[in-house]
Amino acid sequence: MPQRHTSRHSALIGDAPIAFTAEAECLPLADESGRTLGDAWTFAYVKDTAPEDRPVLFLFNGGPGCSSLWLHLGGLGPWRAVVPRELDAAPVAKDTLEPSPDTLLAVADLVFVDPIETGFGRLADGVEPAAISGAGRDAALTAQLVRSWLERHDRLESPVYLLGESYGTIRAALTATDLLTADEPVAVAGVAMLGQCLNAQETTQRPGNPVGFVAALPLLAATAWYHGKGAHAALDLDEVVRQAHAFAVTEYASALLTGEMPDALVERLAGFTGLGVAELRARRLRVDKEEFRTLLLADRGLVLGLTDARYALPAPPPGAVEPRVDATSVRLDPVFYAAARRLFTEHLGIPRECRYRVARPAHERWNYLEDAAALRFGGSTMPSPFALFDYPAHLAALLRANARARLFFGTGHFDTLTTVGSLEHLLAQYGLPAGRVSESRYPAGHMMYTDPGSLTKLSDDLGAFVRGGDGSEGK
Repeated sequence: MPQRHTSRHSALIGDAPIAFTAEAECLPLADESGRTLGDAWTFAYVKDTAPEDRPVLFLFNGGPGCSSLWLHLGGLGPWRAVVPRELDAAPVAKDTLEPSPDTLLAVADLVFVDPIETGFGRLADGVEPAAISGAGRDAALTAQLVRSWLERHDRLESPVYLLGESYGTIRAALTATDLLTADEPVAVAGVAMLGQCLNAQETTQRPGNPVGFVAALPLLAATAWYHGKGAHAALDLDEVVRQAHAFAVTEYASALLTGEMPDALVERLAGFTGLGVAELRARRLRVDKEEFRTLLLADRGLVLGLTDARYALPAPPPGAVEPRVDATSVRLDPVFYAAARRLFTEHLGIPRECRYRVARPAHERWNYLEDAAALRFGGSTMPSPFALFDYPAHLAALLRANARARLFFGTGHFDTLTTVGSLEHLLAQYGLPAGRVSESRYPAGHMMYTDPGSLTKLSDDLGAFVRGGDGSEGK
């Protein structure tokens, strides 16, 4: 397969056409000894005749082990996948690609990143997956890719922004400090995080961790409200979520910590979750997000989607042994994959026979513990109940080191994976300077850009975030 594909295009943003060059490029990545580990790929969209100090935004999804397909075709780039507006539409992939009026090309050049083993990227012969499967190693390789792209395109003096989604938010935080402290340092002007999971260790729902259930309650309340359950139909979404959060961090948190279940509190919890009082008492007030997807609409015979709880599918009959089919994935995945194949072959000139891996799941073999964190516990990198996963510390370090660096967080109200409550906890606990942190919430799921209205707002929010740091508006 050729290592570089370049083509010229034009995008209409508002009433103004923008001429740009698209380049799909293979970037070999190596370890500290110089041994090539494999190939990563970038898909860059660079405005023609733009000043050298125009910002560059690097975007990547998460997984770990996911390509950038979702962000690439979500509408922030020049093209987008055409997602049916009807949430109960049958999964059909037809006329799947169109120009995106919400592209961020107006404010920055865009570089979508597919890590090794995703997209068209592959491991080098003889290299085992373990060589790239860890938080620290992944960040080092991503920093190497960012630096390599900037050097080969003569953009080291451009403002650099990182945008990560889901696990990509951990990658973004660690990459930002890796870039800044490396032997060949690169300053990062800002980090945007969609569906942040940096504090997953604190907000995961497990026995004995009340924070996980407190953080989940705003999501449960939003989902119940959307599906016509609970006691807050007269309120708008933002107000439901606000009230649920206020209740969660006060009365609900106290009840979880003490084990007390007074009638009035259980009834209020039922009003937010849409579940019955008896059900909540039987669960000792602890509602697991995964079980909630099957509980909320059980009376209608429906199961909610994983990444976007607005979607639903009929539940399999009791006792049936069927493959697990997610209500969100079955509606979105075929559309995005078909759109990607059209983009690669019709617009970027990549041969049809080149196979694109949407994802190569790596979670099971991933080492989430950073070497620096391990040193605080005797230097062991083995899994341990005493392990420290302080990813947010990288954001704090970035903001201390770079007085102009800023952060942006975007969260979907109906995202059951990385919730609004988890973000509330992050902002409350880690002391990030409020004046340099912005956030926005969207009436959609984990991939909020699949909702047309949310995509437009997200594009506006990210555009303002980039423009706010370097005065690049209009460049």
